[in-house]
Amino acid sequence: MALLSGSSASSRLAPHHHHPPTTPTAHPLTPMSLQIPDNPAPHGYVPVPSSHSSALSTARELLKELRDSSEWQDAGERDEVRLSKIVDAHDSYAIPVTRGETVVEGATPQQVLAALTLPGMRKKWDPRLDSGHAIERYTQSSFQVYSVMKSPSYFIWARDIVCMQETAYAADGSSAEMLQVSVADEERLPEKGSYAKSRTRATVELSAWSLEKEGENTKLSYIVKVHLNGSIPTSVVQMLAVETPMCVGRVRDVFYQTGYVPYELVANNTSGEYADHQSVSVLQLFDDGDGTEATSGERKWTAQYLGTGKDTVHIAYDGQRMYPAGVHVEVQGDAAAAVTVNVDEQKKLITLEVAEEAKDKNFDVVVTPK
Repeated sequence: MALLSGSSASSRLAPHHHHPPTTPTAHPLTPMSLQIPDNPAPHGYVPVPSSHSSALSTARELLKELRDSSEWQDAGERDEVRLSKIVDAHDSYAIPVTRGETVVEGATPQQVLAALTLPGMRKKWDPRLDSGHAIERYTQSSFQVYSVMKSPSYFIWARDIVCMQETAYAADGSSAEMLQVSVADEERLPEKGSYAKSRTRATVELSAWSLEKEGENTKLSYIVKVHLNGSIPTSVVQMLAVETPMCVGRVRDVFYQTGYVPYELVANNTSGEYADHQSVSVLQLFDDGDGTEATSGERKWTAQYLGTGKDTVHIAYDGQRMYPAGVHVEVQGDAAAAVTVNVDEQKKLITLEVAEEAKDKNFDVVVTPK
């Protein structure tokens, strides 16, 4: 169960007691519905709420604290994944803090991130994910997301999560980190709206993917501290304590089987080799069916942009596993005529030259197998 999102505070979240959800009291000013926008950045990037920035700072502090902790217990190794945990001595019903570690061979941190981030890829390796949605886009590498997790048992409500997500790279490109932490959005995603859909809002204190280059390989680590809230049987807690850190092994296997989706080349993930583009990266989607042969889809990656004027956008793609025969690139939308596409099959690079006429107009870049 990989996790993406929940409800935040600027200080360390207090432990949650595990009681069945109670019926919420209706309030005339509080909507009871969940509002998922079609466009997370309709007029450009949205300013980051101070509460979200504070939640991220707290999550970073917690990650450092957990990395340095002496409380980790060895939980063995399965399928070349090293497992460890920190058990809550005060709450036997709580899911332990878990960590999974493995190595993805022949991969860079940037490529592995491109295999795990988008919901369309995540469904290949996360058996618990029902759906994932971008709610607000703050920068090219940060946004608020809403995820719905499938129930682990017929008698347990599904969980949903609202979170702030941010990706950062080391200056030399040798490592990357994707952090997720719960935040509150009562205007669009009220907890009462979750209750109305028979969902319990989970709280993620920390979900941290760490990727570190080791020669030609990437070491992948995943640390999670989550409160599922509500009533959870001990057997389910034990199952999730193993299933969650094993996500690193499933990401590794999906990378070997499927490869990675296209991703934008910008200053922070190329050590400055490529400049940041100015066009607004609104949304990226990946559609590949459910993984069965009958509905395998066409491995379609779509990137939605809002033009800001003359610009150049660089996109890397996987020519080994995802698109071994090459790519077909199509530009759609109001600004389509103002965008020129060049594909360098040697470098596995898509370059978009955006003309001034694209300013304040939307365009979609659709990549499919050739």
